[in-house]
Amino acid sequence: MSSIYKRTFPFLVFFLLLGSQKIVSQALEEVGGPYTKDANTLLLLHFDDNLNNESDFSANGVLHKKGAAGTNQTGFFDNSDMSFLGKCLYLDNDSKSDSSYVTVADSTTLALKGDWTIEGWMNVFTFGDVAGDYRWVPRLCIKTGDVAFWQPNWWVELWGDNRWFQTGFHTADQANWPAVTSAPNVMEPGKWVHLTFIRDNTRKILIQMIHNTNRELIWFGSASYYPTFNGATIPNDTPITTHQAVHIGWAGAEGIPNSSVDSWLHGFVDEIRISNVIRNFPVPPIMTYLSPLPNVDASVVSYSVKATMFPFIQAGSITEAKLKYSIDKGVTWNEALMTKAVGDTFVGAIPKQVPGSIIQYYCTAKDNNGLVAQLPSSGNAPFSFGIYQPNSKMLDLEFEQGIFPILDEGVYNQQVVVHGNVGFSTDAKVGTYSLDFPLGQDTSYLSVDSPFLSTKDFAIDYWFKAAGDTILPYIRMIIRSASGNHVDQNYYIRTEELHGISARYMVDPTVTTRTKNNVDLVMPGGTLTPNKWFHVLYERDDTAAVFELRNENDQTISRLSDLKTAKNPPRPGSSPLRIGWAGNSWDTPPTNRNFMGKMDGIKLYNYAALNLPHNPYTAVENDNPENLPVKYQLFQNYPNPFNPETVIKFAIPKSDLVSLEVYDILGKKVRTLVSEFKSAGKYEIRWNGKNTNGANVTSGIYFYRLKTADYSQIMKMLLLR
Repeated sequence: MSSIYKRTFPFLVFFLLLGSQKIVSQALEEVGGPYTKDANTLLLLHFDDNLNNESDFSANGVLHKKGAAGTNQTGFFDNSDMSFLGKCLYLDNDSKSDSSYVTVADSTTLALKGDWTIEGWMNVFTFGDVAGDYRWVPRLCIKTGDVAFWQPNWWVELWGDNRWFQTGFHTADQANWPAVTSAPNVMEPGKWVHLTFIRDNTRKILIQMIHNTNRELIWFGSASYYPTFNGATIPNDTPITTHQAVHIGWAGAEGIPNSSVDSWLHGFVDEIRISNVIRNFPVPPIMTYLSPLPNVDASVVSYSVKATMFPFIQAGSITEAKLKYSIDKGVTWNEALMTKAVGDTFVGAIPKQVPGSIIQYYCTAKDNNGLVAQLPSSGNAPFSFGIYQPNSKMLDLEFEQGIFPILDEGVYNQQVVVHGNVGFSTDAKVGTYSLDFPLGQDTSYLSVDSPFLSTKDFAIDYWFKAAGDTILPYIRMIIRSASGNHVDQNYYIRTEELHGISARYMVDPTVTTRTKNNVDLVMPGGTLTPNKWFHVLYERDDTAAVFELRNENDQTISRLSDLKTAKNPPRPGSSPLRIGWAGNSWDTPPTNRNFMGKMDGIKLYNYAALNLPHNPYTAVENDNPENLPVKYQLFQNYPNPFNPETVIKFAIPKSDLVSLEVYDILGKKVRTLVSEFKSAGKYEIRWNGKNTNGANVTSGIYFYRLKTADYSQIMKMLLLR
């Protein structure tokens, strides 16, 4: 969670020096330097014509400069934007061959564990905005991981695709990487920013601050890294200890496996300091939680909102808390005071609104020193929810206009946004027209951004006809994401390998009654056929989740069900509904997985409107009943990443002695999953993330190898605990 404030300083406060648990009285320190070393300075580089380190606890910096003679301009330059800092270091990484960066040798003091403050100035000239670009995630500084660079002790970095900054650490058990991520587009090319990363290990919070050259705070964020829920096991929060050098301008680490290839910083750096205390900077109130409201039944008379907020200075106080809400898409904002309840919890209420209203909201907090915080932060979207009519049709797309715009005939008349080269076809199953996603396209899809499309109970009903000679796997025809990442779904329907199809919803991770992470209903390969119409029906309530597929004559082909839904409610969705594309932005042609073909009669309900039988039904039509494979194949595991188990599928065209083994990133065998003679056919094997001895393995990258007398193939998977 994150927040932002308006500052009024300098002033005097009582500041709690958390490292020693001693309260001292002193003036707040100004952000940005130039600094002088003290007993808590572990590293201090001024870059004034040298890489000398003022700290006695770590070594001087070492410059690594590659590239043709005379072409790499890395060196020291006057800092004209901030003359008070003297000179700065220019890292010339405008091409892959330059490879300029600085290292500070490994030391026990730089392997941070408790409280810390990491800071430095950064001015990025050019950056990558897609995965694979060598400047995609430029690092200001990082204590690189031993096994892989992305398992560091700590990091301070920029993500070029969203132009946001991220600061965080990796836990010793490799199960978590707590971080604070700024709002998008905070970074502006060619402009200096000062990044501050604070870890408060007493209160278990991380803080990120971003200042401009006038030392004005332009973004502030905080996050709790020690969550508990209804007595759940408290996770390990100890940072991983690494033995690599601190890297400045690149994530490293040269000469070890899994070195970074996409983290070069092209631009200026200056005044980098690492301290083993929480520096006494002016920090606004900390806000770690704002209750996300689900859609609300129209009969509810008011909508209660909770927030967790407290002053950063423990001797301080929250003097004002407000709940801001809008019912006209942010044009005007209303206020409601929040009152303190128990501990750091504040509560407020939004008054009753008419059915069909979409309410946006955020909260603010002011401390006794006039510092004001906002959650979600400036630059991030406010929370939102809708006032719905029970038992209603959320979305109804029949495409009968045959022209744009596409109209929603449901009760909420939501806006349907068309992306790419979508058209209409008279090859239809409902009325005269269907929607046509052209063959060979990789950019066409529909999106509907509305809170009404996220409900505890739901029903999905539509027709589709896939074009081409084959149907690619993992195409999300319908997906409602929980976070913008296609891995975190509210619900989806997608194609599977070998012309299969599946429906899934992700179980709400905050519900303690849950017995599984996902409710998956997967029909086998050979279920689908290109260039034929199929009718999809999928619904969920607290009695069952039922997924049914029908043929072009509306006769049932297969029906699957899960009867354990009462304890497994779905995860709320917040991102736009997408039709025809998953939204996995790192896919690039030719691997983009957009739907190609026709869809018709798309209807979504906020209740189990289809009244499907709960008993499974299997009578799959298949042009090749035996469906025997014609070649050896090893498929990508699913899900991936996974926790706690995943499914590995393979196919063999003839009887053979088969072995399927799992290896860790160092090449050590972890588990043998198959070692026996198999007949020709298709197989799927589950791996539960345990080694040969039955112990859970740690998070990380693993490899699985299928081997026969005539075939060997290795693929990669990621376990995230």
